[in-house]
Amino acid sequence: MAPRAHLAIYKVCFKGCAYSDTLAAIDQAIYDGVNIISMSIGGNATYRYYYDGIAQGSLAALSHGIITVAAAGNEGPEENTLAHDAPLVLTVGAASTDRRCRAIVKLGNGEELEGETAYQLSSFDQSRMLPIVYPGAIVWKNASVCLKGSLDHIDVRQKIVLCHLSNNTNVEKGAVVCAAGGAAMVLLNPQSLGFTTFADVHVLPAVHLSYSGGLNILAYYDKLRNSTGVSTATASIIFQKTT
Repeated sequence: MAPRAHLAIYKVCFKGCAYSDTLAAIDQAIYDGVNIISMSIGGNATYRYYYDGIAQGSLAALSHGIITVAAAGNEGPEENTLAHDAPLVLTVGAASTDRRCRAIVKLGNGEELEGETAYQLSSFDQSRMLPIVYPGAIVWKNASVCLKGSLDHIDVRQKIVLCHLSNNTNVEKGAVVCAAGGAAMVLLNPQSLGFTTFADVHVLPAVHLSYSGGLNILAYYDKLRNSTGVSTATASIIFQKTT
């Protein structure tokens, strides 16, 4: 696209990516007379531009007619998670990909909730409706996030267990459910993650649902709870591989 273009490479990341090294590289690039500076370096969002070394260096570059391009980072989607969002920087981030490792949680009432998982188990009986158990509705400390030992006094055998995200990793939650005899797991997003779901390599059939999907399955579970607190809610998991 630009056959006569030349590249000048400046190393700024050693044990870390210190702003002092980034600023030194930008100064050198300005001195060398480059036209564009591309910095695929993330970082934490800042409330003030003068806390961001890339924003500071970009101001100096812009004063010499040099355009700077920087990475938006990998955080989100909550407020103030975009890195290098100064108006004098061309900030670039990926919003989506063209494929997903899809799986569907099909509820007993026929409703289908789309999620993700990298563990696409071909031997799982997708037509069988299993009971749903929600440890968060039972008064046991740490059970709602499926921490180790928290399911010891809850009957999850051959059931689909609902686990909130927090404290331990998603795969660790699945290991806890599996050790307790659970048949499968559904991960429920916090509101801060919204529709951001992850295709983790789980140790048992599992699906990560969005925040709205989690609200739907909890509403279904609560609707079928009787006076003793036991719910007759059921579900199955349908794996759709990569789409």
